[in-house]
Amino acid sequence: MNYLIAFLLLTLGLRASELRVATFNTSMFRDHACELIQDCTSPKNSQFLAIARIIRQIDADVILLNEFDYDHKEGAAQAFLKNYLPDLYPHHFSAPVNTGVPSGFDLNGDGDANDPEDSFGYGKHPGQYGMLLLSKSPILRQDVRTFQKFLWKDLPSHVMPAAHYPEAARDQIRLSSKSHWDVPIEHGDAVIHFLCSHPTPPSFDDGRSLDLAAPKPVDWNGRRNADEIRFWAEYIKSSDAPWLRDDQGKIGGLGTDKRFVILGDLNADPDDGDSLSPSISSLLDHPLVMKCPAPISDGALLHVKKSMQNRDQKTAHFHLRCDYALPSQLGFSYKKSAVHWPTDDPAVEKASDHRLVWIDLTITP
Repeated sequence: MNYLIAFLLLTLGLRASELRVATFNTSMFRDHACELIQDCTSPKNSQFLAIARIIRQIDADVILLNEFDYDHKEGAAQAFLKNYLPDLYPHHFSAPVNTGVPSGFDLNGDGDANDPEDSFGYGKHPGQYGMLLLSKSPILRQDVRTFQKFLWKDLPSHVMPAAHYPEAARDQIRLSSKSHWDVPIEHGDAVIHFLCSHPTPPSFDDGRSLDLAAPKPVDWNGRRNADEIRFWAEYIKSSDAPWLRDDQGKIGGLGTDKRFVILGDLNADPDDGDSLSPSISSLLDHPLVMKCPAPISDGALLHVKKSMQNRDQKTAHFHLRCDYALPSQLGFSYKKSAVHWPTDDPAVEKASDHRLVWIDLTITP
């Protein structure tokens, strides 16, 4: 099939362009604001050296880093790029996230509104667990869309457990525990929309509710995780969505005529773990998302416990598949993909509790 596509492209006088995309939860979060900036100013941090070694080895054209603390002057991002990835990624994007941003409400019901659980997204300080997108190709910044402040109640058919939250908070709770970004990048002759997010883990709540109509257990994180993932399923299918308003005031979704890659630690395994069954399947089975083989690794087979399903597909040391790079059906052909989890490289454990996931694509008309 790849030879046929290449032949047709040459026949039509068009140029096929190769693209490698990666996502990597780097665990570069710190308990205090500005702490990551300080750590990144040293070029000898052992964790960061391991992370940089892996990033250089994979050498993706575009890579999303999850759990990279955000600061409004991008001090951590600038220092990390300068000291650990000099000249590799001339373009990057970061923006505010909901983690650590006070909601003003007692969301966890313990009598005060000052806990990390009371923020719009769990966090000990604003920007904790942020995101950083790195690119070798130009970012079309004027067309970037962010959905940090999109309200949970505005997602159609949402499964928010309204009774769990204070009545005054229900109209103010944001959907995204971090943020949702649509970052268009001009790669060769193509514009590709990178849809970046990091939904809340479907854990750290009161259990799993298979029946979403049941009053108990509430499963508030599992429900939010499912709706954070389903946001992208809604966003990609229709440009005519009057309820879908971004932080800049623009209304509507992406539409069906755009190339995209959904990237991030989505915290949802299709086979194991606490996520609700509709969550990740809303993307994996979506008609606009390419049906391609799940990335695998030999390291997972060595380290993941044998009771888990599809062990070679797991992307984290805690035995789950969490990290995804999902391209659109439109505008790409699949080449190969993998989870970077070698059996004999100690750098992967030193870098993070997650493994980098990458996919190679050919851009087609």
